[in-house]
Amino acid sequence: MRLNTEILEARFDEETGTWTLTTDGGDTFTARVVIAGAGGLVDPSYPNIKGMETFAGDMFHTARWNHDVDLSDKRVAVLGTGASAVQVVPSIAPTVAKMSVFQRTAAWVVPKFDKVYSGRWKRLMRHVPFLLRASRFLKYWVSELLGPLVFLDSKILSAVGTRLSMWNLRRQVANPELRKKLTPSFQFGCKRVLVSDDYWAAFERENVELVTESIEAIRPEGIETVDGELHVFDAIVLATGFLLGLAAAPFRVIGRHGRTLDDAWERGAVAYKGMTVAGFPNWFIMMGPNTGPGHTSVLVYTEAQISHAIQAIKKIMAEDLKYMDVRQDVQDRYNEGIQKRMKHMVWSNCNSWYLDSDGSNHSLYPGFAAEYILRARKLHPGDYELVAF
Repeated sequence: MRLNTEILEARFDEETGTWTLTTDGGDTFTARVVIAGAGGLVDPSYPNIKGMETFAGDMFHTARWNHDVDLSDKRVAVLGTGASAVQVVPSIAPTVAKMSVFQRTAAWVVPKFDKVYSGRWKRLMRHVPFLLRASRFLKYWVSELLGPLVFLDSKILSAVGTRLSMWNLRRQVANPELRKKLTPSFQFGCKRVLVSDDYWAAFERENVELVTESIEAIRPEGIETVDGELHVFDAIVLATGFLLGLAAAPFRVIGRHGRTLDDAWERGAVAYKGMTVAGFPNWFIMMGPNTGPGHTSVLVYTEAQISHAIQAIKKIMAEDLKYMDVRQDVQDRYNEGIQKRMKHMVWSNCNSWYLDSDGSNHSLYPGFAAEYILRARKLHPGDYELVAF
């Protein structure tokens, strides 16, 4: 394991069937197989707000948290109301002197129904493993069955999700004016549905306020909104999410015939079952294009991808293959099917963060996790060009 090491380039040698990886330290490593686990949500997305560099207090992104800063009894601004904010806001609200959450777009939030497992229940599951497996099985299938509420473009199904979210809002927020500000205006599922039992409730605290006025600029003292009001803060937390890192390769990747991965993804990131790209042999991507779930855990997806990659590696070793390269026609047919299904998904019919500039969706999988697992976990050698030494 090499820590604090960045890969600058990966280059495939068709003669030897190997990849050469070059690090930022100038070292090179040679491998027959590469598994790219860089992921999609890696690089923080910073807002473009006038005067950010002038702020005199502490400012940091949630993904680059400054643990040297003690927010206790401080006046804190949180920018953003997405998946990062629902974790941060209720966590720091009890300790800060005052918190102002700046909201550009409200989000649908469904209850988490979290609970504490008693010591007795944990001992029972430890001694009766079937109960643990049954509990996980039940949670998985409940998530799967609720999936269509999130990803299908159906007003009827979306209405069920809307009612669940509104019930969650009513039970956490008593003020009708505040509830109105926290209620989204877009279809349920269009943007990422958030899961929390305490995010909305945090706004009922006396030291927490919701600001819906747009930000004009950041000043040395704090944040000025378009209505001319200057909000004074000691610290600003940027809960502004991540860049969708599927538009380009994580670093320079050069495959067969000198073609780069960026060239292959010129019209959008594509891969066969989200894992392999034609022209880039023995290269397996974890959570690649069109493998993001809109309704359940990514772990079930990655487990299927790991199984697929291991089967491929075993075949390369057993038959001493130079390389395996997914066939272009197989990749094209698979992705054409994925994009055809997208028109039935709610993300494709609204202004969604998941969409590329041309309106295409190369991030999410348009269906159930169970379906993806059945399609991805088993290696079909006929889908690949197998080249021996």
